[in-house]
Amino acid sequence: MRYAFVVGVMVFVLGAVGCSCGDDDSGGANGGNGHGDGGGLDGSSDGAGKNEGGSNGYTAPQYAELWYSVDDLLVHIQLDAADGSFVGTHVSHVATATGNLPVGQNAITMRQDGGLVGARLSQADMKTYFYYIAEPPRDGSDVTATDLGVMPGDIMLEGLYTDCDGRLYGMDTGENNSSAVGNRLLRFTGNYLAGDFAFVVVSDLATADVADIDDMSPGISNNEITDNPGLAIDTGDVYRFNYETGSGTPAGNGGTFGIHALGADLFTDKKARLYVLTSGAGLHEMNPTTFMVSPTIGTGPTPDHGMAGWSGLAGPLTDCESGFTLL
Repeated sequence: MRYAFVVGVMVFVLGAVGCSCGDDDSGGANGGNGHGDGGGLDGSSDGAGKNEGGSNGYTAPQYAELWYSVDDLLVHIQLDAADGSFVGTHVSHVATATGNLPVGQNAITMRQDGGLVGARLSQADMKTYFYYIAEPPRDGSDVTATDLGVMPGDIMLEGLYTDCDGRLYGMDTGENNSSAVGNRLLRFTGNYLAGDFAFVVVSDLATADVADIDDMSPGISNNEITDNPGLAIDTGDVYRFNYETGSGTPAGNGGTFGIHALGADLFTDKKARLYVLTSGAGLHEMNPTTFMVSPTIGTGPTPDHGMAGWSGLAGPLTDCESGFTLL
């Protein structure tokens, strides 16, 4: 993570807990369609919620949505299932049994059961604190996360990733969070929900093409989601990336820390989409072929501490093709 921030245009700021969703179907500058036309989160609107199990065994309800976390906030981004446009956000306060999450860069990923796993790299002591939200609230309700423990060996994680088989990966930022020295991609082999953070090293990224991965995303190939090769973002620089080899090619620039692709099955137009998040919590849609970014389509809340978009992006992986060969 290089500290050369790309700050998004602040279209509107949501400082209060709740939803910024529109009240009607008239749309507006942010492209949201209010609560109609596929915006319903109970799956009643066409294409909004899926319970279909794919070849990767995903059985949790799936929605056209994204998630991130900063400070003591968990932010749910509601997208229009018709065309992927921004509808609004639900902002929840999140705490754990031991208090608030530490201030620092947040990594986040969604499990196949719909739960969110987060790793907060504390700015105070540079330790990585894991937490788990089994049932993320989609209505702005406050939520208590489960403390999972601290990453052993003073390993600092900046990104989390879930592959098509539901396995969890972590981006070890190595010596520090501003260089590639010691960077590795780890796959967790222990029961991390029980505090067992045993892992194997998938690839040594110290000499990889990407200097320092802030977030990881599945890729989009011929409108299909693939977990590897996927995408990686390094402070706004986006790469097509093979996580096993550390090889990649520059694709474009946009966002800052957060990137996530959503599968075509989440949208009624059957088009897979890619999104990026800026340090100012500006959300953009990124073309997965040209990697050009849209204007800001929506903006998240301003936290009391830290940058507004100091987080990765998470969302349902949906049915996908696995490119990982290592077991």
